[in-house]
Amino acid sequence: MEGLCLENFVNDTLLRSFQGVLEKNGHTFMRLQDWKNEISLILRRALNQCDFSLPCTFCEYKGTKDCDEYKKNFVQSIVPAWIAQMIEQKRIALCYWNKEKSRLHIFGSLEKATKSKEDVWVADYTAVCAEADIAHRILNRNLRERKIDEDLLARALKWSQINETFQLSKDQEEVVRRVLKQRFVVVDGGPGTGKTTILRVIYQYYLNQFPDNVFCAAPTGKAAKRMAEVTHSYAQTVHRLLNAEYDEEADETTFYFNEDNKHPGRVFILDEASMIDATVFSAFLSGISDNAIVVMVGDSHQLPSVGAGRILADLIASDLVTVCTLVENFRQLQNSQIVKNASAILHGRSMEFLEEEGTDCHLISCKKDEVMFHISQWVKTMNPDLHMDVWRDMAILCPKRNGSISTDTINDFLQKQYSGRNGARVALQANENVKKYFAMNDRVIQVKNNYRLPCNNADGSTNDGVFNGDIGFIRKIYRYSDLGVDVCFDDGRYATYPLKNVAELELAYALTVHKAQGAEWKYVLLVLPDEYGPIFNRNLLYTAVTRAKQELWVLGDYKTVERMIARPYSDERQTALRVFLTDRKDKEDEKTDKKGK
Repeated sequence: MEGLCLENFVNDTLLRSFQGVLEKNGHTFMRLQDWKNEISLILRRALNQCDFSLPCTFCEYKGTKDCDEYKKNFVQSIVPAWIAQMIEQKRIALCYWNKEKSRLHIFGSLEKATKSKEDVWVADYTAVCAEADIAHRILNRNLRERKIDEDLLARALKWSQINETFQLSKDQEEVVRRVLKQRFVVVDGGPGTGKTTILRVIYQYYLNQFPDNVFCAAPTGKAAKRMAEVTHSYAQTVHRLLNAEYDEEADETTFYFNEDNKHPGRVFILDEASMIDATVFSAFLSGISDNAIVVMVGDSHQLPSVGAGRILADLIASDLVTVCTLVENFRQLQNSQIVKNASAILHGRSMEFLEEEGTDCHLISCKKDEVMFHISQWVKTMNPDLHMDVWRDMAILCPKRNGSISTDTINDFLQKQYSGRNGARVALQANENVKKYFAMNDRVIQVKNNYRLPCNNADGSTNDGVFNGDIGFIRKIYRYSDLGVDVCFDDGRYATYPLKNVAELELAYALTVHKAQGAEWKYVLLVLPDEYGPIFNRNLLYTAVTRAKQELWVLGDYKTVERMIARPYSDERQTALRVFLTDRKDKEDEKTDKKGK
């Protein structure tokens, strides 16, 4: 028998939600039973919300015993059929970690997995394979210590202190020495630890030792731009470093530098390492020599990557790679209330907003219905003439993308408020489902990687590619054309967007804290709605506060700030890399113990 329920019940939204159980939390895997429990809730909710009255009206089995039996069997068959399709497409994997052989075993079918007595995982196929690859490559890298060239180090230390207001402490110099001895090392630290200056020393040392063979990279364009400012050198995204290209037909990204064509670089310094996900890091390690020096710089207290994985935290927890943890330098803490408050947040203490003149941290207390007024007043004060150069130095951040107080509502409010000065908003139909409204000089952000869009650089050269997180301004709008807009990005690049690609742009007067990660601005307004939820936590507040270089305003209720500080971030994402690395570490320890005996 076959009823009519299928057309009404099974839809793309339902099937996407199955995959979303993994994706929404950044998991690379979940235990099969935990995943089943989540899926059962989704199906139960879908059944309760689905209107079967129309299809049942025309069904010959309506009101019969066969109908109830059919519905029961039908619902039970949905997930196995979906899993079989996902396994065939290599989008999910049913697998387990074989501890004896130290390898990932992937089942060919749900039937084989359920019959197994192993601890079976439902995994993001690409991500979990990437984690297995990362573990293999790290464990097989050349990790012998290097000898430091004292003359080069002295020159690098002297150069890095130019125009600095403080000198590195003896402890910080010792951290530099420890980093330079390693071939693969993680540098973990936040504001007030001297990380910026230490990064400069490391870069300058290696530049003197390996001219033209030191490469700086970061996960996003914003982070790369900031890294370039810090090191006074060229920095690029990891995707551009590996010369990535996107194949639309295959729906996959390929890299020019890969396992069979290694990047010629000798030293790679990766900044904002907490933002790197499993797939990107696997591609990076595949594309460089096993003998290359890798320095990963990050802040483990910031939010993890948007994509699946938790690379920085898992490497730190593994005890298999050298980790240099930077501690606060109290001489540096004295210079900034922003840095003091960032430190206070991490330690679970209250933020202090001083009334004295010259403080760099302010609280604007207001009620919910006053938020937009205060945002408008702040913009008028900071940038009364709406100059683009001034916008580049300021940012409005908010935890939420949707809701009554969110980046969507703030962006819409500011665009409408200032579009009269910039020219009327123009509706651009990117495709049958997406219509965008832009005005001249609108602040915009690229929200997905586009490896083929041609760009003109500030120096007159050209290259292809704009990347997720690139921010700029609308400089021209094409009406009644296959072209959409011209965008001038903050790094000087200029791109003309075909109409279909306008869907990749969003307004950027306000950004979510996640989108802002990896960037810094002189002036930051943090808008905190008086709301509850898991995203209102200590680490998100810390990440937001540390985006401000010179001055920070917090707009909202102080009670919201206190609630966020009181709620430590609980990153419950399950990642396999820690399992892979920890298992190998345990085996190495067992060998050492046996030798000792």
